[in-house]
Amino acid sequence: MSLFNLAVLISGSGSNLQAVMDAIESGSIPNTVIAIVISNRTEAYGLERAGNCGIPNMVIKKDEPEKLLDTLKAYDIHGIVLAGYLSILPPEVINAYSGCIINIHPALLPLFGGKGFYGIKVHNAVLASGAPYSGATVHLVDCGIDTGAALIRGVVPVYDDDTAESLQKRVLEVEHLILVQAVKALAEGKIGELIKNPLTVVNDNDKHGVRDYAKELSELADVLLK
Repeated sequence: MSLFNLAVLISGSGSNLQAVMDAIESGSIPNTVIAIVISNRTEAYGLERAGNCGIPNMVIKKDEPEKLLDTLKAYDIHGIVLAGYLSILPPEVINAYSGCIINIHPALLPLFGGKGFYGIKVHNAVLASGAPYSGATVHLVDCGIDTGAALIRGVVPVYDDDTAESLQKRVLEVEHLILVQAVKALAEGKIGELIKNPLTVVNDNDKHGVRDYAKELSELADVLLK
């Protein structure tokens, strides 16, 4: 069986990249190889993570759309993962890889998504809203900002004593969990199934409170699916 060639695009530390690398190494994502890691920032630590594992990596600035597309084609890329990539993909790339690009967003889309919602700003906004839950969403990438079809959502409760940093830490745990599941689906050609029936996941570390918020979680699902 031929390998599924993955490109992972990053802007920062690359912890989600590491989760995918670990899952490929363990066999949790079979028949898949990260062919190239690309960052729009030279200082992104994720580039070092890739280099330490012998994965080709490079910096391509956001004003170099032709270089990005040419690189993806040169590495015979089959699917693209945006793992903390804080830039908008050029339309040329989105059109060339339509249906094969996924992104991880640190909120329960369509809530707290769109222009201006990224990084710690998302978690500050969640806390300011008084929302009882937050989480992360893996979604397809289209030409909008966080507007593609949701594939998997991971839910965490928001606690009374949460700070943006503590909430961010717990959301990141569920990001790793659902991104690995979504990449596996991408490599196995099962994204269409997730579009029809998106999944909702609760991190094991947060299940101790599941009885207390199961009813409200159901109500949240109703809101998300509208």
